[in-house]
Amino acid sequence: IPDDYPLSAKQEIQRQTITTGNPHVNKSAIQTFLNQLEYPLHFLDFETFSAAIPIFDGTKPYAQIPFQFSLHIVWKVGEKPERRKFLAEGRNDPRAEFMRRLKLAIEPTGSILVFNATFEKQRMKECAELLHEHEKWVSAVNGRIVDLLNPFKVFNFYHPDQNGSASMKWVLPALTGKDYSKLEIQEGGAASREFIRVTLGDVSESERKQVRKAVETYCGQDTEGMVWILDFLEKFISF
Repeated sequence: IPDDYPLSAKQEIQRQTITTGNPHVNKSAIQTFLNQLEYPLHFLDFETFSAAIPIFDGTKPYAQIPFQFSLHIVWKVGEKPERRKFLAEGRNDPRAEFMRRLKLAIEPTGSILVFNATFEKQRMKECAELLHEHEKWVSAVNGRIVDLLNPFKVFNFYHPDQNGSASMKWVLPALTGKDYSKLEIQEGGAASREFIRVTLGDVSESERKQVRKAVETYCGQDTEGMVWILDFLEKFISF
């Protein structure tokens, strides 16, 4: 690309990082992002499934039905995270139990970090529209959510190994060297399909347990991966 070729600000950042091999970092912006966080820190991720033909009464085609969450909580700076989790059992609509367990898992104070906040916020809003007893709680919890995607989406941090993407599947290995390649399930779509297969299909109990364990491991890496990413940002800007 010629030096005088017009590029957007984000394109210019990509060109510079690829040329130099060094990441681009806006330290002041990242520090501002970090300053808003309040302990205990919650790192939260949902998994959902959808179907063209609704499985449950009162749902629409392709409605996103949450069946799993993973939560890592860091109580104080430098402490190891505590894992809390839920994976639906049985063939009934999982949303009531999902919300009950989520409400128990999330502490009454502290920031809640997610990667792409729109997804988790919308799923909780939809569940509250069905289960009205959770409406007030969901409104309060949504106000505590912080999107870990933001520093990468706006290029306050960009590593050349991200290949132009702010997706966690690219950010995590670029920053930490860790990825999903050794996991039995490596992406959310596969987790959803496998959960449906062993929950609604005719499979052996041993296979069902094996798949459920793989689904839990995958979702757990999503939330632990957010812990690793935040640790990296905090250490990087402290240099």
